[in-house]
Amino acid sequence: MAPLLDSLGQKLAEKWLSALAAPGLLFVAAVVCGAVLGHGEALDGAALLERTGRWTARTARWSTVGQIAAVAAVVLASVAAGTFVRTCARGAERIWTGDWPSLAGPLADRLTTRRRGRWRAVQSDIARLRRATPAHRRTTRQRQAIDGLTARRDAIAPAEPSRPTATGDRIGAAETRLRHQYGIDLASCWPRLWLVLPDDVRTELRASRARFDAALAGSVWACCYAVLGCFWWPAAVGAAVTGLVAWRRGRLVGAAHAELLESTVDVHLRRLAEELGLGAPGPADLRLGTAVNRVARKGA
Repeated sequence: MAPLLDSLGQKLAEKWLSALAAPGLLFVAAVVCGAVLGHGEALDGAALLERTGRWTARTARWSTVGQIAAVAAVVLASVAAGTFVRTCARGAERIWTGDWPSLAGPLADRLTTRRRGRWRAVQSDIARLRRATPAHRRTTRQRQAIDGLTARRDAIAPAEPSRPTATGDRIGAAETRLRHQYGIDLASCWPRLWLVLPDDVRTELRASRARFDAALAGSVWACCYAVLGCFWWPAAVGAAVTGLVAWRRGRLVGAAHAELLESTVDVHLRRLAEELGLGAPGPADLRLGTAVNRVARKGA
């Protein structure tokens, strides 16, 4: 038991260090640079070294208890910054996924309407081309044109947009597409499906979610650096870079996570039905999804 606890403690410490302390320590260092240099001497490395050197020499004369307290204060400030970002990441998730508060309702409606109009325009072009020529008589150029329009449509959203953000529509489209394909209510059935998933699938889902959470945290860090940029302008540059990377990464990993959710249901829905005693003699279809829904909702 002792080796197991030691191993668990080491893993928790490594996770804590990477998730909270390390990014927070970098931000605390940036705050110190901003406090020491300000806008006027923002890139003056000599001034930074000279002033921090004086502080270091001063703290070297402190007692051991004082030095430990100073190090502890830095670590606690780093952890506090990391904890703050992780807490705010939950709010950032609502922004990314289009679950905006009622005060932002008018803006969300306008953005959703605009995205839906663009999606429907491309979809109508696809339908027109498909109606013009039967599938078995289409030329290579016609198939390429349809494929290009389909890629444009899916870049907006895989299903008709219902949210103001691309990431929200991509994740929401997974539920919509699964409901149309199998008639399944993903929100009600997911906890039960999770129980029958193999360990390697659960691990991959957790890893995918962790990548999305990291992108959310990156967007919050970008906001923190933007605020610091009001007092030390290089932080604003870091905020822009961090924000762009987080936005790009968030869209990619959000789409990948939604695709993984769809694939999980595609592959394991029949197993869930079998475990629930519903049987699954043929391929998963609307009848099977409806039967699973009845069990999950308990007739509600």
